[in-house]
Amino acid sequence: MAEAFALPFHFVDHLCHPGLNAAAGRIPLNAYLSKTASNGGNDSATSLFGKLRWMKDGGTGPTMNSLVGGKAVDLALKGQGSGDAFVAIWNFMCRNKEQLKKLDVEVCGRRDKKKPAEKVVLKTGNVYDLYFKGRSDSAAIQQMIADRFFGIDCVGYVANYLLYNHEWDEYKGAEPAQWPMWHCQGKVNKASEVKALDFLVWNGHIAMVDWIWSMVDAKTVQIDVCQSSSGGPQCNERVLLRETSATVSGRRQFLISGGTPKLPVDGLVVVARRAGFFW
Repeated sequence: MAEAFALPFHFVDHLCHPGLNAAAGRIPLNAYLSKTASNGGNDSATSLFGKLRWMKDGGTGPTMNSLVGGKAVDLALKGQGSGDAFVAIWNFMCRNKEQLKKLDVEVCGRRDKKKPAEKVVLKTGNVYDLYFKGRSDSAAIQQMIADRFFGIDCVGYVANYLLYNHEWDEYKGAEPAQWPMWHCQGKVNKASEVKALDFLVWNGHIAMVDWIWSMVDAKTVQIDVCQSSSGGPQCNERVLLRETSATVSGRRQFLISGGTPKLPVDGLVVVARRAGFFW
């Protein structure tokens, strides 16, 4: 546990502005992807990874799974992969394009929240013809990101931010509701006590406080928030966080709203702090 060298918005920039440094060039990982069906699902990624991970480098070399690492591939599949893992996967694809002509996939849209059990198949074909034929390698990967083969969810963002800052030396999984119990146990009960690098936890979502601007009134603080949600990794500026009188599991609830661009998720949150981790 130590002082962070990068704020959450620096990590957004690392992922998206200009993006991850792959052999094909800088590629923005500017998409949200979650394996949870009610959050859109990861059907395109599942269609790709099930076959790609066992493809051999150059046709006879080690598999992608062994080169990247099975756990790293599993995390990338569910929207929680590291930047290094995504780059390794993209580089493998770009140097094995001939084999991609035989790798058939389903290109899928987001699952409907009202019908989460139904897969939304938009088109099918082999990866080379769908993406690499007639495109640069960079443009091919960017289109695959747009088509939901790669992306990062809310837990993937905050967990990899901790890894980026060397606060963790390995990935530690948890659902959003488990973070205050396992990874950021400190309680924040007043708006005036909120600090940069505090965690904002909804029922089913998690984000981070990037910056404190000022107190608007005795119970409301204006902050910047960083997260990955609809639209991918992002920074929402000048968000209002208002202390309420309600508590849940012994923690004060806050009402979060507004922002530029507008928060993709608002409503009630708790604020949790990781001991010894500060800016």
